[in-house]
Amino acid sequence: MTWLAWATFAVTAVLALVRVPDAVRGRNRSLCAFFALLAFAILLSLPGPYLAIDALLGGQNFANLLLRFIIYGVALLLALRVAAAFAARRAARLLTGPWGLGFLAACSALLVVSFVLSGPAASAAGFMGHDVWPWTPLYGTLGRVYPSFTGIAVLPALWGAAGRPGRASLRVAAALLWAGYVLLAISNIITVIPAEALALAQAINYGTILFVCAGLALVWLSSLAARRRGKVSVDRNRVKNPHS
Repeated sequence: MTWLAWATFAVTAVLALVRVPDAVRGRNRSLCAFFALLAFAILLSLPGPYLAIDALLGGQNFANLLLRFIIYGVALLLALRVAAAFAARRAARLLTGPWGLGFLAACSALLVVSFVLSGPAASAAGFMGHDVWPWTPLYGTLGRVYPSFTGIAVLPALWGAAGRPGRASLRVAAALLWAGYVLLAISNIITVIPAEALALAQAINYGTILFVCAGLALVWLSSLAARRRGKVSVDRNRVKNPHS
């Protein structure tokens, strides 16, 4: 399933590059940062790039810890972007309020503690070689708990947007994002499924990313189309009323 990881990396890298011109102009910089960080996170999940980057960090799997914190940041940026796109103000307040930030701080602290208690091992992608019970499974679970929390915060708004009358593109985007977040929640089982089910784990991981990226891309395309329609409407009004 390495091809799926590289394909997902290619999609996210292209989406990041496409967003660069707007980011330079000061528009939607958070979306560009999201895709760039996500592309880097996927790169860190691939054995070759992971080993090269971890070697620069000391060869003690610090790249995996870096990956977990990048995923935390990506999850928060994504949830806030989705909350803004679908007017989920309650979700945004939860994520950036004391409860949401407190949960982020607690998960981060426990993540570092469980990483340290898992002990040193040879550098390997996916934290392979660490089998210290219960710290290694806890470390893996904590890497998914906070991202799942951000998804749960916006799921109600996405469900409502998918079923609400309105632009078809936004309804499909909401459905895709909802499916991605559901897969993200399901991904919490990955730390307890057998190693023989690696293909299933990768399908869940990269399926989550592809659903989310497809949903975000559709939101962006929909907003572009709306801006163009608005510009055309303004231009027509100027033609009809040149002195207005």
